[in-house]
Amino acid sequence: MLESNEIKKIEDLYKLYGFEESENRKSSIIFTYSYGYFDNAEIVHFDRTDESGEKLKKEYEDLGFSVRELDYKSFDSLHDFLFKGFFGIEKIKNKLLKDYSNFISLQTKKLFDSEYEYVEPTYFWNNEIRKNNLVKEIMEQLNKKGAQLIILEAAAGYGKTCTSYELIKGMAKDNGQYAPIFTELSKNRKAAIFRYVLLDEIDRKFTSLSSQLVISEIQNGKVPLIIDGFDELISRSNPNMDTEGYCNEDDESQTMLDTIADLFQEQCSTKVVLTSRKSAIFTGDIFQQWVEKRLVNCEVTRISIEEPTIQDWLGYDKVHFLENQRIPFVSIVNPILLAFMRSMSMETFKTKCENVEQVISYYFESLLTREKERQSLSMTVEEQYATMKLLAKEFVEFDIVSEELSFIKELFQENIHDKFNEYKERYLLVEERPTEEEFATKLAGHALLNRISPTKNQVGFINDFIFGMFIGDAMIEKKLNLSDVQVNFFDIACTAYASRSIDNRQRLLDAIYPYLKKFNYEQQLDIELKLASTIQQDYKEHYISNRTFNTDIYFDGNYKFINCTFRNCVFQECYIMTSAFQECSFYDCKFYDISVLRDTYENCRLIFSSNCSGHENFLEEASYEIPVVVEDNYEKAILKKYWNTGKRYIRGSLPEKVLLSTSDAEERKGLENALESLKKQDLLYKDGHSWVSNRTKIKEIKEILEM
Repeated sequence: MLESNEIKKIEDLYKLYGFEESENRKSSIIFTYSYGYFDNAEIVHFDRTDESGEKLKKEYEDLGFSVRELDYKSFDSLHDFLFKGFFGIEKIKNKLLKDYSNFISLQTKKLFDSEYEYVEPTYFWNNEIRKNNLVKEIMEQLNKKGAQLIILEAAAGYGKTCTSYELIKGMAKDNGQYAPIFTELSKNRKAAIFRYVLLDEIDRKFTSLSSQLVISEIQNGKVPLIIDGFDELISRSNPNMDTEGYCNEDDESQTMLDTIADLFQEQCSTKVVLTSRKSAIFTGDIFQQWVEKRLVNCEVTRISIEEPTIQDWLGYDKVHFLENQRIPFVSIVNPILLAFMRSMSMETFKTKCENVEQVISYYFESLLTREKERQSLSMTVEEQYATMKLLAKEFVEFDIVSEELSFIKELFQENIHDKFNEYKERYLLVEERPTEEEFATKLAGHALLNRISPTKNQVGFINDFIFGMFIGDAMIEKKLNLSDVQVNFFDIACTAYASRSIDNRQRLLDAIYPYLKKFNYEQQLDIELKLASTIQQDYKEHYISNRTFNTDIYFDGNYKFINCTFRNCVFQECYIMTSAFQECSFYDCKFYDISVLRDTYENCRLIFSSNCSGHENFLEEASYEIPVVVEDNYEKAILKKYWNTGKRYIRGSLPEKVLLSTSDAEERKGLENALESLKKQDLLYKDGHSWVSNRTKIKEIKEILEM
């Protein structure tokens, strides 16, 4: 005989699944369930004999019930049995695989029918740098006992959605008994509060089940939540939310964070994965306090996907070609462009990849030229580009990223009206000439646009890179009133433009800069680092947390961090002038392969906690008053900045101002002469405001460095 507490658990479980308890006998419990015309009875036997079982079964069959008998083995196995039957696990997993297949088809379309391949990113797992097996590690984390909240952050276009789809594919193929809920918030523009989004997803995916049952199984860990694009809610959430992404205490509406916390009740096993762009909602003391107060029994994992590297995407042959041709693609970070370059034949690659602007032009030219043929579209590449840019401008003005197909057609019809007769006359055969409405329909089906969901009739741009390029162009051309533009569109534009030439990045920054103060300091910092690779103003007394400062960021000392606190930050392959940080504190920060260049010989008064790592060189250079020591071998002094002792690889490029940084006039002259000498030796060459190392001359560089 079972203990009374286990009997109670069984009774509560069946009640949760909509059963009524009919009888509780010594060796069996009988539950009934009615659905429409059907009456079912489930007999759970604890100790049955053939005689007693048959008698009980017949008794209920005579009453008109369809009877199923179960021999009780354990509560968990009984729970699994009910869950599998009611939730239709196999059906859910097949649906996830279908969604994944549709996603792959879309990616293939973006790559001109070249095969899509998920490129494993470099990422930080709770500030620990890792490479490969991201999806596997997330699944292993979700399979751990107890509650799990995983926050996956990355800039737009850096692989959040791709990783989410790889995750649902992994879950669909896994033997585990769970039914994941996957939702892309960019495709649900109606709800502004996470609670409503969640309920909407439950109602759509489990039409025959009560929301109470689904939420209960979420808390049991049997229904993991994968929420892609959580930041999408931030801009359309509570109107009383402040600039830091948090609601005031007197706000009656439920905040997004509190809605999440409600899923993590005491002793629960809730599993939630949130993907998001970098957002203030997950940083700072408020978030940490929320975790400590509301997620006491939950393990919180933070993952930050890093910028993709050109080596990850292009492979040895193409990278080797770029290096031999001295084509400075080292800093290109956009996955769309890298995937496009990856899909090129080597022959095409050699002719179309002389610089990043050429690649971007060829990318759009290829798409738009193909579209002329695919849809018999009588518009030049330039005309198509201008029309799509106008649509992007209107999206920004309407504060939308997608809209109903009928609305998109109306916008196009309005935009082409004045020039339609010209477009129509370009068709030689009269019978081929479309009406204005038919022409607008062609544009609504353009390759740069895509239905955001197979089940919804909403159309948006095919990726954020294209959308961001158009927004950035419109900002530079002053076709948008930037004082009225929402923050998320600035982020999309800046992320897209981060892969453009220095001149074009500067043009966008110049356009944005007068409006910079409308953003909070975290957002200002994002914009400056993406477009200038350094800060453009002083930051005083700010709290900066959970941020990664990546390769090719230069803290040149022209502007400074003054009395700022950095917590859980990662500095990876950055160049740091000691004067750029004054009286700052660092807690739980990690420093990987940073280059520290002393430009002041005063104590910068920096504080590093015992949990920091890799900061020793920074501490030595910045925290002590050291006399000026002039390097006699200026060539060696310059090359040391590219390849410090202990580093595996040589740095690709450095700004001239970093190489010539010194307060001593004689030393500066020596450095200038050394640069010219290294140029004559073909060891360095100039590209704009930077000097690039010639990686084909590694042997000669090592000789100078005595390596």
